[in-house]
Amino acid sequence: MANTGYDWGAYAALQSAVVLTTAGTVTNTSSEVDLDVKAGCEVSVAATYSDHVKATSGLTVYVLRSYDGTSYQVVGDEPWGFEMVFTQNATNYIVFNVDPGQAGSFKLLIVWGNTTGSSTVTVTTRYRTADIPAAS
Repeated sequence: MANTGYDWGAYAALQSAVVLTTAGTVTNTSSEVDLDVKAGCEVSVAATYSDHVKATSGLTVYVLRSYDGTSYQVVGDEPWGFEMVFTQNATNYIVFNVDPGQAGSFKLLIVWGNTTGSSTVTVTTRYRTADIPAAS
């Protein structure tokens, strides 16, 4: 019988060990993920927080969709996003899917509203895409 299920590829790095550490709001935007002719996309985010109790909020992750093929949403457009759990001196993970039928391409925007310059969060984002092989 032909394989007509999802064939998931290997994870690829989107942002590797980005360190956010300045007091105030710190942001980082990933490179583009192109979902043209893809059946699925899975994204993982790992946020490792330092051991400083003054860091009181988790990392906020936004999925910025392209609205014209070259330009992307900004926070003021109210893109889909969420705040990750904050655990002092620990790593928190989340995995979610981006539907290629809803977003032909996207970027991730990570935002940390840090309250002190002595706290850090190290963020690694990865993604993998799926194809559906043609039935033979």
